[in-house]
Amino acid sequence: MSTSQKPVTSAALLATAAHLNFRATSRDRSGSTLGVLVDASGAQQYLVIASGGAEGTWTLARELPVGLAPFLLYESAANVLRGGSLSEDGSISFHGALYTIESSFDGSTRAAKVSGSV
Repeated sequence: MSTSQKPVTSAALLATAAHLNFRATSRDRSGSTLGVLVDASGAQQYLVIASGGAEGTWTLARELPVGLAPFLLYESAANVLRGGSLSEDGSISFHGALYTIESSFDGSTRAAKVSGSV
């Protein structure tokens, strides 16, 4: 069982993520790298879906907000968040292609992944 949604990404999120580093923490069932974003001091920045709109909005928080579950990031999603810029249509422009970041939940792990070139 896998569920997903495509929350909105903001320019502010991309600007914040650009200054963070990716830290690998685990692997998914297929062996792909999962991890978190951390600041220069090594403190984790929690990726969560805040309310707002039908699909919600991706946001980063230094403290885990009550009632929200954090998402691990696939390394490819972290790279797009850290190096991309927001396009007019709400997708993320990264290395000449357009992407969205979508959530996934496989029954045990909440993760943010890149949704192919739009």
